[in-house]
Amino acid sequence: MTVEGLVFWISFIFCLALAAGGIMVIFRFTKLKALPAFQHLQYFLILLYTFGFYSLWSESFIAFMPFAEQVKPFSKVLTVLGIPFIAFSAAQQMYWSKQVTLKSTHWVVIPSLAVIVSIVVITQYYALEWTVLTSLPNVYAVFGFVASAFCGTLFLTQKTTLLLTRDRLALTAALFALAIFYGFEYMTSTVNVMLQALSHFVFFLLNTFIAVYFVYTIKYEAAKEIDAPSAEAFIARFALTARESEIVREIYSGKTNQEIADTLFVTLQTIKDHTSRIYQKTDVKSRAQLIRLMRDFV
Repeated sequence: MTVEGLVFWISFIFCLALAAGGIMVIFRFTKLKALPAFQHLQYFLILLYTFGFYSLWSESFIAFMPFAEQVKPFSKVLTVLGIPFIAFSAAQQMYWSKQVTLKSTHWVVIPSLAVIVSIVVITQYYALEWTVLTSLPNVYAVFGFVASAFCGTLFLTQKTTLLLTRDRLALTAALFALAIFYGFEYMTSTVNVMLQALSHFVFFLLNTFIAVYFVYTIKYEAAKEIDAPSAEAFIARFALTARESEIVREIYSGKTNQEIADTLFVTLQTIKDHTSRIYQKTDVKSRAQLIRLMRDFV
């Protein structure tokens, strides 16, 4: 076996191992299921792995075969069909970062997706003359770069009760590293099979690290639900109304104001008004302080 072939197969095996390990980790911690951020992380990683094997590795395997030229059109079809996976994966990655920072910003995520699509169209039309089939790595790169840079910026500029500062900054560094990787590796794609295999390995490694690191560093006490006896003690202590009691439970579980509004079928402003009154009754000034106070009753 040639050096190129050895590197190819070793990279593929390590990618399989990373995918298996990542899936085991994100489905192992059942206590985090109630946390919306964790659900988006699961979707993100599954879609990403699907894209990785379905599009990236399938094209590399075909290129590695002796009769690559004869089946090249088929490989291009597979890579085109992989675009929805990377697109939805990017969306889930951004929603995950928004949930972690506990900010209600659907109005940010949706326009961001529109920006991604616009960048893809502009890049293809002006820079690459719309040669979609010959420049698919550039399409993948745009989705990945914008999503990773978006998430990295949020982790850098927004605080969260779910992560310690050092862990938030570590994830920030990993996300920006992933964005740089997309920019330099896939924007300047190569036809060398060995280099492609190594790029795929780095792709799997960085994304798996981000998901696994988050799962193992998240502060579980902020994600779990408050139990009934403790909730009643907290409610009685601060004389909360029935609606306020529902809202503090949802806040403790990690939901944003918009998600609470959707769950309780009320407007976002109603949730904000109730939250403001809860802050006054409990003498706190932020969601983080409220969660810390609630932990004293758990």
